Amino acid sequence: MTTALTAQHPVVVVGGGIGGVAMALALGRQGHRVQLLEQADQIGAIGYGVQMGPNVMPMLDFLGVGQAAREAAYLPKEIMLYDYLTGQTLSHIPLQTPEFAQRYQSQPYIAIHRVDMHELLLKACQPHANISLNQSTTVTGYSQTEDGVTLETAQGPSIQAAAVVACDGLRSRLRAQMHPSDVPRESGYVAHRSLIPMSQAPAHVQQRQSVTMWAGPGLHVIYYPLRNASLLNIVLVVRLPQHVSSTQDDGYPAYLADLLSQAQPEAQQVARLVNLDRRWAIADREPMRGWHDGRVCLLGDAAHATLQSLAQGAGMAIEDVVCLSQLMSTHGPDVAAAFKAFERARFLRTARVQWVSRHMWEDYHCGGVQAQVRSDIFSHRDVNDHYRCLDWLWTPQAMVA
Repeated sequence: MTTALTAQHPVVVVGGGIGGVAMALALGRQGHRVQLLEQADQIGAIGYGVQMGPNVMPMLDFLGVGQAAREAAYLPKEIMLYDYLTGQTLSHIPLQTPEFAQRYQSQPYIAIHRVDMHELLLKACQPHANISLNQSTTVTGYSQTEDGVTLETAQGPSIQAAAVVACDGLRSRLRAQMHPSDVPRESGYVAHRSLIPMSQAPAHVQQRQSVTMWAGPGLHVIYYPLRNASLLNIVLVVRLPQHVSSTQDDGYPAYLADLLSQAQPEAQQVARLVNLDRRWAIADREPMRGWHDGRVCLLGDAAHATLQSLAQGAGMAIEDVVCLSQLMSTHGPDVAAAFKAFERARFLRTARVQWVSRHMWEDYHCGGVQAQVRSDIFSHRDVNDHYRCLDWLWTPQAMVA
């Protein structure tokens, strides 16, 4: 099967989230003709925060948006993890010390409004006439020949592509076509997200300059400043009990109130600021190979969706973008070879993120004797122990070129 990129058709990127826009930008900067398809009526992002570790920053520099991201971001001084039942400090990870800078090549840990990150990527695409951004286009499936890919859409017209990069998320339709029996792994937890003016937060929370998390049986709450500390980003994650089918059930508020009544005062105060009207089910994927099929390749959550424990969903997608774009440049017209090399280069790292995230999720939410053992283990760790546990993840990756 020949896999030459044809001048007749563009490379199509499916999905207009951070990973999709970054992929369009990377390929556009290399001179490819790129068409990005987003099913929503505008290419935008849900307006909440996203964290990115020092491993991500060189990737943003490669894409030409690193400085803009640094300017738009909030740089937390530390990550603080507490047991919400006892108040015990489980982890304290400084993020702005000389030791941190030396260890991670002077790259920062940032928190940025997802909309700001998305907008600066879109702005970087604008000078490239070879990048086309298309809204209101839902891709439902694909077929391919030796010469290209045909994408079917819910709107009717099919779209021709030389190659396709699927950045369509956890519930990717293109992944479902590649692997019909593979489905997301539901965690049993839901997330409620809110952004509030910092002035509405408790006074002691306003003084924090950290990513702060309180965790324990059944829930965790995590919060951090955004936009020059003018906003507080809050995520409340709750395990749905068996007798409650959704957060709309009458029993949910009482169940949540009972959980929070056991938490430390600060955790209660912040959690009660969250708007419970909207929720997101939390799921991940089993690590599995087979991210590509001929001229079609999965990227980001479509390939390796993970729980949020390591705050690396966006980071892994951006690493994917840089790796794949470089390999497509290296392999030239042989798209299949580039896609195969991409999976080989990225599989073990992303699978480790998935597995470690699951392990940490259990650490966050365990109770009883298991929680006591966890807390005892954490109490014997110092800052360097935490860094050593994160070196594999946070140390910036070498790039192909």
